[in-house]
Amino acid sequence: MEHTLTAYKEAIVEWNNLRTNSESLLDLIAKGSYFQISRDMYDSWTGASPEYIHAYTGVDTSSGSKLGFILIDSVCDSDPNTVSAENISYAPYCEGFDELQDIPPFSNVENPNNDISVLTGLQRSFRWMLNRKKYIENKVAEGAGENAGMFQAFRLPMTDLETIFADANADKAIVIFGLTADNATADLLLWSDNYQEDQTVEDTTVPMPPFHNLSDFRLLELAIN
Repeated sequence: MEHTLTAYKEAIVEWNNLRTNSESLLDLIAKGSYFQISRDMYDSWTGASPEYIHAYTGVDTSSGSKLGFILIDSVCDSDPNTVSAENISYAPYCEGFDELQDIPPFSNVENPNNDISVLTGLQRSFRWMLNRKKYIENKVAEGAGENAGMFQAFRLPMTDLETIFADANADKAIVIFGLTADNATADLLLWSDNYQEDQTVEDTTVPMPPFHNLSDFRLLELAIN
C-alpha cells in the first residue's frame, strides 16, 4: 500500500463497494486473522490527546486484493485539513506470524485493568470464527447505508491502547475480530503481545455503522463523496 492519501481513500472506496457482496467480504476476511498496532503508532497519537482511534476497513488492490486497516486519531479525523497521509497509519490484515509465538497457558491471574476477561475474549474470537459467515450474510442483507450493513470502520478508545502499552515490555497490540454473545455485533479485541507476563485484553470498540455523528469521520466522507 502506498503511503498516500489517495491510496488510502481508494482502499476505503473499494471496501465500501464490496459491502453488498458477502462472498467477496468472506474471501477477504478469510485471508487473515489479525492486524497490529505498534508502540510507534501509539506514541504518534498521544500528542494530540485523542479520545479514539478510528480504524477504517480498506482493500489494497496494488497486488491482488488484500484487507487492511487505515488508522487515524479522532482529533485529526475531525478536521479535513488534518486528514493527511502524515497523520495516517496503515496496518495490513495478516494471516500469521513469520515465527512461532511462545504463548504460555493462560492463568486465572488477570490484569485488573482488563476491560473484559481473557475467557470472554477467547469466547468472542471463537464465536467470530464459527459464525462470521452467517453474520456477514445477515449484514449484507440489511443493505449498505449509514445506519445499517457491514461495518466500514471501528472506533477504538485510546484508553484501551493506554492499558496495553502501560506495560513497558509490550511492543504491539494484536487486534483480532470478535463477535458478541448475541451474534449481533462484530468488534475488535486488543491483546498485549507480552504473553509471558501480561494477560491484557481490551474490547470496547464500536463498529460503524451505525454512525452517531458522521462528521467525526472525515476520511470516510472524503473517500466516498
